[in-house]
Amino acid sequence: MICIDPKRRTLLPTNIPKLWLIFIVWIFPVWSDSLCLHSDSRSLHSELLGGSMIQAAEIQVPLDATTINAAIAMAVDGDEIVVSPGSWNEAIDFAGKQIVIRSGAGPEVTTISGTLDNPVVRFTSGESALAHLDGFTIRGGGGVLINGVRKGGGIYIIDSSPRISNCIVMENQATIGAGIAIDGGNVTPIELDQVEVSQNQALDAGGGIAVIGSTSGISLVDCLILQNHADIVAGAIYCESSNLQLQSCQLIENNTDLLAGGVWLYQESGATFLDCEIAQNVTAVTGGGLVVSDYSRVTLDHCRIHDNVGGANGGGVLIDSGDGTETQVLRFCVFYGNSASASGANLGVSLNVASILLERCTFGPPAAGAVANITVNNSIPNILTIDSCIIVGGGPQPVQVLPGSTNAFFSCIEGLATSSIFSFDCIDEDPLFVDVSAGNLALELGSACIDGGNPALPFDPDGSAPDMGALGPEGVGSFRRGDVDASSTANLADAVQVLALLFIPGSAQIDCMDAADANDDGSVNITDAIKILDYLFVSNTPLPAPSDVCGEDPTDDAITCGLICP
Repeated sequence: MICIDPKRRTLLPTNIPKLWLIFIVWIFPVWSDSLCLHSDSRSLHSELLGGSMIQAAEIQVPLDATTINAAIAMAVDGDEIVVSPGSWNEAIDFAGKQIVIRSGAGPEVTTISGTLDNPVVRFTSGESALAHLDGFTIRGGGGVLINGVRKGGGIYIIDSSPRISNCIVMENQATIGAGIAIDGGNVTPIELDQVEVSQNQALDAGGGIAVIGSTSGISLVDCLILQNHADIVAGAIYCESSNLQLQSCQLIENNTDLLAGGVWLYQESGATFLDCEIAQNVTAVTGGGLVVSDYSRVTLDHCRIHDNVGGANGGGVLIDSGDGTETQVLRFCVFYGNSASASGANLGVSLNVASILLERCTFGPPAAGAVANITVNNSIPNILTIDSCIIVGGGPQPVQVLPGSTNAFFSCIEGLATSSIFSFDCIDEDPLFVDVSAGNLALELGSACIDGGNPALPFDPDGSAPDMGALGPEGVGSFRRGDVDASSTANLADAVQVLALLFIPGSAQIDCMDAADANDDGSVNITDAIKILDYLFVSNTPLPAPSDVCGEDPTDDAITCGLICP
């Protein structure tokens, strides 16, 4: 039996243990009004789609159709195809239908395996966000052959804007976009939510993802781009004449043989990285974590960029934009442990025109033996502005800039006196990091960087003057409201952890009670678990700040947070 909630269009399995079902209904009274429809295999219910009332069907594979493709052939707009666990050896095409295809048990046990002469999944006929792929491992594809080039080994998208969630795209091959290739034409951003793209191999560009000619671009939330390879450029993401939005994503251990071990923003592309981690990406020639070139632009906000290897230049980030009208913004970011053999271990700037703002960033020591922390190979006036930052370590001159190129305000910069930086109210002192070897670049109490930032910037949540750097003093934890287990997002596991702490003896302690205080009332109790569940499943009302990104508690209360996140 399947219970269908007409208010939320949510399918509720009736095999939930009775105590949990009672608890859910108690928390969410809207679910108690659900309409239960009984059927042996195929459940019909009314839905509003495209402004008209239609009958939406649930088609089960293999009960109603023996293959996924057979189910797609049966389906009409609004239908939902539910696929049983197993390995399904077929390449599927949504065929322009606004349908949901989801696994019944998740990607760990449900795989769609392709052949090396096709993408495993195609969206090529104008599908919208109502076309939704959910809960599969996509493996073994070889891309579509277009003008002698294979694109989209795992998933190929053109002229479409689908939604993809809770999927693993792994072990696919192509020339461009081995995991996922997007060829533009999408009228709204393509949505990827909790998608892992891993261990894909591109012969040219975009080992994980390639996005070409898409002004609407792609939105990635809570995604992992891991251990992908490109022979030439962009091990993780290749972005050409397109836009990217990444939130709470990790780009880890990707590599390439030439340029941009992680991401390459090329040819007037634009990208925003919010609360992301770019780490351990490797390139042989130049640009370890991120390369911005050819009139492209980037905003990095509350990101952590560490332990990338950039060949000769730009271990963490390499900026070669060619455009002084668009400002590259790096705000509340933490850099450390990146390496390059010639210039810019953490940040490198080329001789081309650019405008760059570093605000409230912490540049810790690069990898042992690396060259200058920041290098600006440019004498254009005011190309780089450093505001309320900390920069230490990296060769005999941590900040290596040409005269006239760089201004610094209210910052702590090692070797300031011998640099070519024009400075105002800056210092050269030990910032007193808590534990550099462990990557904890928060400040010990007594650091001159505490409250030493630009007073024109917004004050810290506790009402004090801005600090220099991204992290503030030790003991003032930064966290995401509701993210109890520090997994980068609030989810069901966080509510369960709060309930376990309250009611189950011997349960693990919570390191950040501020994160568990989901309603920000200064205590942790059952209402916090309810608040998280309400946010996830009922009202979607945002949790109190800080929620979307890491931050400090704006409320003065007795509970604290022992964690620090960038």
